[in-house]
Amino acid sequence: MKIVIVGGGPRGLSVLERIVERSRDEKNLKITMFDPHGPGGKIWRQDQPLSLLMNSVACQVTLFTDETLSTGGPVAKGPNLYEWAEQYAEEFIQEFEGGALAFINEARNLGPNDHCSRAFYGLYQRWFYRYIQTRMTEQTSVTFFNDTVRAVRVNQEGFLVYTKSVEITADKVILALGHQDTEGTEEEQKLAAFATEHRLFYSTPKNAADNFFDAVKPRQTVLLKGLGLAFFDYMTMLTVNRGGKFHRKAGILSYQPSGNEPKIVAGSGRGFPYHARGNNQKGYGEQYQPRFLKQKNLNKWKRKGDFPAESFFTLLKKEIEFVYYTALIKEKYPQMNHAKFSEEFIRKKGDAAVLTKYQIPSEEWWDWAAIEHPDTAMATHEGFASFVSEYVKEDCLEAGKGNVSGPVSSAFDSLKDMRDQIRFMLDHQLFTNEEYKELFLKWFVPLNAFLSIGPPLERMEELQALLEAGVVTLLAPNMRVDMGEGQFTAYSSNAPEQRFTSFFLMEARIPAVDVTRSMSPLMKQLLNEGVGRRHSLELSGEQRFFTGAIDVESSTNQLIDAQGKITKGLFCYGVPTEGIHWLTAATARPGTDPWNLREADKIAEQILADN
Repeated sequence: MKIVIVGGGPRGLSVLERIVERSRDEKNLKITMFDPHGPGGKIWRQDQPLSLLMNSVACQVTLFTDETLSTGGPVAKGPNLYEWAEQYAEEFIQEFEGGALAFINEARNLGPNDHCSRAFYGLYQRWFYRYIQTRMTEQTSVTFFNDTVRAVRVNQEGFLVYTKSVEITADKVILALGHQDTEGTEEEQKLAAFATEHRLFYSTPKNAADNFFDAVKPRQTVLLKGLGLAFFDYMTMLTVNRGGKFHRKAGILSYQPSGNEPKIVAGSGRGFPYHARGNNQKGYGEQYQPRFLKQKNLNKWKRKGDFPAESFFTLLKKEIEFVYYTALIKEKYPQMNHAKFSEEFIRKKGDAAVLTKYQIPSEEWWDWAAIEHPDTAMATHEGFASFVSEYVKEDCLEAGKGNVSGPVSSAFDSLKDMRDQIRFMLDHQLFTNEEYKELFLKWFVPLNAFLSIGPPLERMEELQALLEAGVVTLLAPNMRVDMGEGQFTAYSSNAPEQRFTSFFLMEARIPAVDVTRSMSPLMKQLLNEGVGRRHSLELSGEQRFFTGAIDVESSTNQLIDAQGKITKGLFCYGVPTEGIHWLTAATARPGTDPWNLREADKIAEQILADN
């Protein structure tokens, strides 16, 4: 059997490993992989600044399955990223990566709860690719082409796969693609056209490693749109990577400018940066166990066939509140009967009367309005600069308490532990399409990112130092950018009197998944020739909502063509399916039965079952 895997990042490598581990009895298996950047893919390539960090700590990143794998595939244990750095990295770097001293030093100094560089994670993947080859039988082979697949076509025998220089046949094809460059939205195209007309600099959404920061001149004002994960990368590239230095004295971080920095003015719709991740205190496989979203409740709703999304998210909120209050009691009220409080909170579903009974001060009550929109605590946005500075300082303080001990950090972190409960509702389609669009995609997805998919604590501390040094200014919520008089003008519609003009505007964010705007030649070919189609939801009144994903059968990840038929043997999983699946780019965490490894194992099972 001939198998083609398009994409050499973690998802492509994971499905390769699963095929190899499941194929012990196969007579003949010929696997071909394609990725122009080699094993590890574009995001994790070696030729990027080492200042660009992973957002997960090293001990919580793996490419290996373990005893928690629930899909029935063979378990093949191996080192997590930290263990690899400790045991195997230096030898691998010496033998295969030219003995790069910077990587050797990183391996030697990396702690289990440290955030390594993205390039270092790329090395782990390159090692993993070589490791997989040692697991192959004599009947199995893998060939890797550093090339871009431009088309996949269906024929009677299976599939034809094309690059500019190669054309091969395949019985099965797996598209394991990552984030793709996209054509601009209507607004982005207008900004780009204005920039061209007036000789300004404008960059569309992209990974920081792919941007041209040299275009932004020292001491000039640069406008950044976005305060999510990418913002922190852009912040780093415009400060530390220009010679600035951070110094810590008596636990306080300060910034010493190099003089090459621009003045950074940043904002977003919400107006606040993603919360810093709490210092990791969780051991192998340690996760919060839900009290309201227990498996028996999920199964009951599945038998019923539906469950109101609003009710589900109310219970999810109560889970988060429960985590917060239990940690708060341990921190501030150790004399309180913890077991009784927990029992009553669960029985009464977090009713405020329980908080009153146990004399928890109202100023310490969890406030969802303030959590979702922190500026609700402000009477006026005139003092936003000092307000957001205190907010960032408080966020650093809370994150420093840890994701078990810290009331706020542990509450946010529990969202990561309940992803499978959320996926259960999605996989079994227990929400209506309207609920899925409005409550899940438009409300919960961005809120979850804001609360639980934030930067390392060190990055938030650096932002605090940059705010105090006057290098970074954050706009109040509802950022707007006007075009006029040959410049870009940024301001908050909440405080329109404070305006900043600039010749430089950067979209500090990763492109949203939208296959219709993808600049990938393969994605264009699949849609143009009807091999694939874009995913949509049928709403009331014969309306359709397009999620941005390419359409796949959610249970098997097989592509659905323009006629609505499943193309047997043509799989797509990962980022292009975001909108059908959720958090497709997340890394696999050891001891937690990671979703992406389950998906890879299911695809491998189907491929080999058909042989």
